[in-house]
Amino acid sequence: MLDFYIQHATICTGRKQAARIGNVGIQNERIVCIHYADENFDIPEAAKTIDATGLILTPGFIDPHASTGFGYFFPNAADHKLYQGITTEIFGNCGTSPAPIGEHLEKTMHRLSDEIGFPFEWRSLQEYFDQIKNKLQFNIATLVGHSTLRAGNMDDWHNLQPSQLEAMKTSAAAAMDEGALGISTGLIYAPGCFAEMDEIIALTKVIAEKGGVYASHVRNERDGLEEAVEEALTIGKQANIRVLISHIKAAEKENWGKIPKVLKMLEEFNKTSELQAACDVYPYTAVSTKLRAFIPKYMLQDGIAAVSDKMKDAKNVTAIAEWIIQKDYDMSRMLIISDDEKAFYNKNVSEIAEENNISEAQAIANVLAASTETWVVYHCIDQADIDKAVLWPNAMICTDSWSYPINAPKSIGQPHPRSHGAFTEFLQRFVLDKKMLGWEEAIHKITYLPAEFFQLQHRGLIEEGYYADVVLLDPNTVKANATYLSPRELSSGVEHLWVNGSLVIQDKKMQAITPGKVLTLKD
Repeated sequence: MLDFYIQHATICTGRKQAARIGNVGIQNERIVCIHYADENFDIPEAAKTIDATGLILTPGFIDPHASTGFGYFFPNAADHKLYQGITTEIFGNCGTSPAPIGEHLEKTMHRLSDEIGFPFEWRSLQEYFDQIKNKLQFNIATLVGHSTLRAGNMDDWHNLQPSQLEAMKTSAAAAMDEGALGISTGLIYAPGCFAEMDEIIALTKVIAEKGGVYASHVRNERDGLEEAVEEALTIGKQANIRVLISHIKAAEKENWGKIPKVLKMLEEFNKTSELQAACDVYPYTAVSTKLRAFIPKYMLQDGIAAVSDKMKDAKNVTAIAEWIIQKDYDMSRMLIISDDEKAFYNKNVSEIAEENNISEAQAIANVLAASTETWVVYHCIDQADIDKAVLWPNAMICTDSWSYPINAPKSIGQPHPRSHGAFTEFLQRFVLDKKMLGWEEAIHKITYLPAEFFQLQHRGLIEEGYYADVVLLDPNTVKANATYLSPRELSSGVEHLWVNGSLVIQDKKMQAITPGKVLTLKD
């Protein structure tokens, strides 16, 4: 007897082939039968039969770009993603991963543990997996963070010693053996921003030998975008590794229109190499990051803890003012979303400056002096560029979000609406409203394409023998309800959702079960 038999659904398999009306049977963790309406078949017995007339049945969505993984110690950590149809999340992006934790990083991890409320009781990736494996609502996987390796093995971020590089390589290899899917860099953030390309190549070669990928938040997403993407592709060629350009964008007005050129670079790479270059993108025109990303990088060279005192130096404030002009930042579009800073919360930098009769540079300095962890939303991307990126055949959709500000006991800032709505916003804009994509191609981008890129075995398709990560959507109600002012609103449209054959969302209601798995290259 089947566990579930889903009848009369419009089936999008994930392969871009035309959707067909049919039935799907689930037994234990797998899809065991697919019966199309125009074929002869006997209806099997099932413990539960679901009439999916008018609904779209798809593989579970895969989020290729999430952060940290610290949230899964708390109940309902994945609700906001499951309601978008996401059944697998890949975190450890932008250079930061939950493991491995070297000795120089332990103090920071203890601080984060205290601030957020998760128990820090691991050092290796395997130990981290052991801590969370029974708490997962959906499937997870991780990359090794380059900045995590650096911060754990280096005391001076500017002077890499040969022994430190060897320690990083050893640590990265161990993490791959324990289940990581690849390595990520965050080359706009400390300490990754201080790394030379040769260092990254040496590490990615280790990853490539074990079948992993290289995902990069490139060194510059503004005036140096093309050069930054070229660096990522050069690393890919020299290390012989697949390349993922993370949350691709061209920020600031002077750079709008660069995305087609960058996509052409990726296409040329794919023509001349057996490797695959791809990108992920979130369907919004605002970024979300820490305010300290908008000050000169040299101010971070002594560590994040030293930044607060540096903000009290008038020379540094002058340097920030010059940096704002050089980078052409529009401070009226940069909104403070860290709600622990009540004096600044929900105000843009220009407003803070005007209210206090100070310069915008001084306003930034004052905010960072109060907290170096302050988060902002910054509207700096062109919608036409986003559309070009999303429609590119090798583009995946991502949330670029974390979970612990959403569900942890101690709230840290406000999430970007992409946390709760990136995938439903994508379907709403590109399929339902603008009709730029059909359902079949849109579903491919968020299911089989990421599964294939990351080599997730038996995931991402409605196919017999595949794991039953399955979503039933109502195309009439798919909607991202999260906004910049109300970013914690759950998405609409998911009627039922299965993870590894278990019904996690039933009749739009979340079930208190944890059937998720840790996914590795060994699976």
